[in-house]
Amino acid sequence: MQKVLNVHSFIYLLTYLFITGCANSRVKVTQGNYSIKKFKSSDSWITINAYDNEISYGALTPIIKINKLYFHNEGIKTFNVEDSNYGIRISHIGKISIEIKDLVVKKGDSIVINAYLKDDPTPIVD
Repeated sequence: MQKVLNVHSFIYLLTYLFITGCANSRVKVTQGNYSIKKFKSSDSWITINAYDNEISYGALTPIIKINKLYFHNEGIKTFNVEDSNYGIRISHIGKISIEIKDLVVKKGDSIVINAYLKDDPTPIVD
Protein backbone atom coordinates (compact mmCIF):
# COMPACT_ATOMS: atom_id res chain seq x y z
CA MET A 1 0.00 0.00 0.00
CA GLN A 2 2.85 2.40 0.80
CA LYS A 3 4.39 1.93 -2.68
CA VAL A 4 1.11 2.89 -4.38
CA LEU A 5 0.95 6.14 -2.45
CA ASN A 6 4.56 6.93 -3.34
CA VAL A 7 3.92 6.30 -7.06
CA HIS A 8 0.81 8.50 -7.01
CA SER A 9 2.65 11.21 -5.10
CA PHE A 10 5.48 11.05 -7.62
CA ILE A 11 3.06 11.37 -10.56
CA TYR A 12 1.34 14.35 -8.92
CA LEU A 13 4.71 15.97 -8.29
CA LEU A 14 5.79 15.53 -11.92
CA THR A 15 2.47 16.92 -13.15
CA TYR A 16 2.80 19.94 -10.84
CA LEU A 17 6.37 20.63 -12.00
CA PHE A 18 5.36 20.36 -15.65
CA ILE A 19 2.41 22.74 -15.25
CA THR A 20 4.33 25.33 -13.23
CA GLY A 21 7.28 25.14 -15.63
CA CYS A 22 5.03 25.85 -18.61
CA ALA A 23 3.18 28.65 -16.80
CA ASN A 24 6.41 30.64 -16.46
CA SER A 25 6.28 31.52 -20.20
CA ARG A 26 10.05 31.56 -20.46
CA VAL A 27 11.91 30.48 -23.57
CA LYS A 28 15.67 29.98 -23.66
CA VAL A 29 17.70 29.70 -26.85
CA THR A 30 21.44 29.09 -26.80
CA GLN A 31 23.53 29.66 -29.92
CA GLY A 32 27.29 29.22 -29.67
CA ASN A 33 28.53 32.27 -27.80
CA TYR A 34 25.24 33.79 -26.70
CA SER A 35 21.96 32.90 -25.05
CA ILE A 36 18.52 34.46 -25.42
CA LYS A 37 15.87 34.25 -22.73
CA LYS A 38 12.32 35.44 -23.39
CA PHE A 39 9.92 36.38 -20.62
CA LYS A 40 6.41 37.82 -20.68
CA SER A 41 5.89 41.28 -19.17
CA SER A 42 3.76 44.38 -19.56
CA ASP A 43 6.37 46.20 -21.70
CA SER A 44 8.62 45.05 -24.53
CA TRP A 45 12.34 45.46 -23.94
CA ILE A 46 15.72 43.94 -24.73
CA THR A 47 18.55 43.71 -22.20
CA ILE A 48 22.05 42.95 -23.48
CA ASN A 49 24.83 41.71 -21.19
CA ALA A 50 28.32 41.22 -22.62
CA TYR A 51 31.04 39.15 -20.97
CA ASP A 52 34.67 38.35 -21.70
CA ASN A 53 34.75 34.67 -22.62
CA GLU A 54 38.49 34.37 -21.93
CA ILE A 55 38.76 35.91 -18.44
CA SER A 56 36.23 34.27 -16.11
CA TYR A 57 33.29 35.89 -17.89
CA GLY A 58 34.16 39.40 -16.73
CA ALA A 59 31.62 42.06 -17.69
CA LEU A 60 32.39 44.20 -20.76
CA THR A 61 31.05 47.54 -21.96
CA PRO A 62 30.13 46.56 -25.51
CA ILE A 63 29.37 48.52 -28.64
CA ILE A 64 25.80 47.56 -29.49
CA LYS A 65 24.16 48.01 -32.87
CA ILE A 66 20.40 47.54 -33.03
CA ASN A 67 19.22 47.74 -36.61
CA LYS A 68 21.07 50.90 -37.76
CA LEU A 69 21.59 52.59 -34.38
CA TYR A 70 24.83 52.33 -32.39
CA PHE A 71 25.05 52.48 -28.59
CA HIS A 72 28.23 52.66 -26.51
CA ASN A 73 27.53 53.77 -22.99
CA GLU A 74 28.28 52.00 -19.74
CA GLY A 75 24.87 52.85 -18.31
CA ILE A 76 22.72 51.69 -21.25
CA LYS A 77 22.05 48.01 -21.62
CA THR A 78 18.24 47.86 -21.62
CA PHE A 79 16.24 49.13 -24.57
CA ASN A 80 12.48 49.65 -24.82
CA VAL A 81 11.36 48.29 -28.18
CA GLU A 82 8.25 47.90 -30.29
CA ASP A 83 6.84 44.85 -32.05
CA SER A 84 9.27 44.21 -34.87
CA ASN A 85 12.26 42.23 -36.12
CA TYR A 86 15.66 43.36 -34.89
CA GLY A 87 19.19 42.81 -36.10
CA ILE A 88 21.66 43.06 -33.22
CA ARG A 89 25.46 43.21 -33.28
CA ILE A 90 27.45 43.06 -30.05
CA SER A 91 31.14 43.94 -30.26
CA HIS A 92 34.12 45.15 -28.27
CA ILE A 93 37.66 46.19 -29.21
CA GLY A 94 39.85 43.10 -29.57
CA LYS A 95 36.87 40.70 -29.51
CA ILE A 96 35.01 38.75 -32.18
CA SER A 97 31.58 40.33 -32.75
CA ILE A 98 28.35 38.43 -32.30
CA GLU A 99 25.46 39.02 -34.70
CA ILE A 100 21.86 38.07 -34.08
CA LYS A 101 19.70 38.40 -37.18
CA ASP A 102 15.92 38.70 -37.25
CA LEU A 103 15.19 38.64 -33.53
CA VAL A 104 11.38 38.77 -33.40
CA VAL A 105 9.91 40.82 -30.56
CA LYS A 106 6.17 40.71 -29.95
CA LYS A 107 4.06 42.79 -27.60
CA GLY A 108 4.90 41.89 -23.99
CA ASP A 109 8.20 40.12 -24.79
CA SER A 110 11.06 40.87 -22.44
CA ILE A 111 14.31 39.53 -23.81
CA VAL A 112 17.66 39.06 -22.09
CA ILE A 113 20.70 38.39 -24.27
CA ASN A 114 23.92 37.19 -22.64
CA ALA A 115 26.84 37.43 -25.07
CA TYR A 116 30.23 35.81 -24.40
CA LEU A 117 32.83 37.54 -26.59
CA LYS A 118 36.00 35.68 -27.53
CA ASP A 119 39.39 37.25 -28.24
CA ASP A 120 39.97 38.19 -31.87
CA PRO A 121 43.20 36.53 -33.08
CA THR A 122 43.64 39.04 -35.95
CA PRO A 123 46.97 40.86 -35.50
CA ILE A 124 47.02 44.63 -35.12
CA VAL A 125 48.80 46.25 -38.07
CA ASP A 126 50.58 49.61 -37.83
